Amino acid sequence: LVLSTIPHGDIVRVDAKGALAMPGVCGYFGAEDIKGVNEVGHWGDEELFASKTVHCVGQLIGIVVAETQRQAVEAAQHVAVEYKQKPAVLSIKDAIKAKSWLGEQEGYLLSRGDAPKAMASAEMTVEGEMRIGGQEHFYLETQCSEAIPGENGEMTILASTQNPNTTIECVAHNLGVPVHKVVCKVKRMGGGFGGKETRSVNYSAAAAVAAEKLGRPVRIVLDRNVDMATSGQRHAFIGKYKVGFTKDGKLTALDVRLYSNAGWCQDLSIPVMHRGLFHVDNVYYIPHIRAHGFACKTNMPSHTAFRGFGGPQGLMVAEAAIDHVARALNIPGEVLREKNLYKEGQTTHFGQVLTHCTVGRAWRECKARSQFERRIKEARQFNQENRWRKRGVALVPTKFGIAFTAKFMNQGGALVHIYTDGSVLVTHGGTEMGQGLHTKMIQVAAGGPGG
Repeated sequence: LVLSTIPHGDIVRVDAKGALAMPGVCGYFGAEDIKGVNEVGHWGDEELFASKTVHCVGQLIGIVVAETQRQAVEAAQHVAVEYKQKPAVLSIKDAIKAKSWLGEQEGYLLSRGDAPKAMASAEMTVEGEMRIGGQEHFYLETQCSEAIPGENGEMTILASTQNPNTTIECVAHNLGVPVHKVVCKVKRMGGGFGGKETRSVNYSAAAAVAAEKLGRPVRIVLDRNVDMATSGQRHAFIGKYKVGFTKDGKLTALDVRLYSNAGWCQDLSIPVMHRGLFHVDNVYYIPHIRAHGFACKTNMPSHTAFRGFGGPQGLMVAEAAIDHVARALNIPGEVLREKNLYKEGQTTHFGQVLTHCTVGRAWRECKARSQFERRIKEARQFNQENRWRKRGVALVPTKFGIAFTAKFMNQGGALVHIYTDGSVLVTHGGTEMGQGLHTKMIQVAAGGPGG
């Protein structure tokens, strides 16, 4: 891959002559070689190959194809790219200062009641800030794909991806062929964790463009350093909160602002922010909530899906606020948490009425079965007797919404063939990345009628 070496700037010139003269090199391909539309993703804000402007270090400019991977990697280093640099936004704080946002420029708001009024009349208040860093997926198998051209414009993609559907759509879009001409096959992945939900598509599409041009299969396997530099991470967040509460520890109001480092293009950053906003209450009933979220546009690789999808970041801000309140009241955190747990029939700040709400029961059972009170006493005793080594134990609840916020995606399908010899073929829409999905599907089918 030929990648940008600056965070923001215009491309003045790309010279691949040096690379093309090297042994084993079959070709260099960039934006000018795309027959269809030079675009990936769903939002129209991301090019497959940067044509005029680069927006981050590691943005894809072109691809060098050679007989071996080593030859291709060495040749890519001899593609000369000249830039005219532009100012870059590199952090959440820079983005806040510049008001550099993706999606809705006024941000995303969830509210219930009147948080400012409740805050003004609260017996006590605290406010603070919680910072959560990014995280690398570090799947054992890096991003990889093979594109195999067929007849009449057909293309078969063998990919390590969580998302065959988007892979098919984007490759067809780039090649300028109907979607039915492209087939994507995924046997299994060596890990994904969200990092291969959308960002894997770019590498498959790049290989497909080269394969179509050369009329022969093209395989791409990223080195670890290239994967980490280009494929995005978990979104870093900053959460700024203010909490109103009574002197006996009842939460009355929460006013929170979430800022995520989205990177340079939209990808999945907006639904990640939505889920962060859904989780700022964790499992606590707070009558008045105002949660405001902003996806910060920065000159970083576009950050993407990661296990929890924004939920963990929202929960971290919620628990930071709870701990802050507990310290202000000088009471144990678990006492404050238990006092404010959701109860049956209450409504969340996003309008969901809680039915079959078992959080209180789960809390009590966990507390009893873990012998929490005994462990607390033992930790305190140990800390009194040891100056340098300390122990601690905490009891913290959590939640996670099981659904897509895009409701049409909450569906699935399967096709079952039963053959005359009694054997069964199950085709389903899931991808295997270590969770044992194929085994589970076989178990479901085996347990069906007559199983």
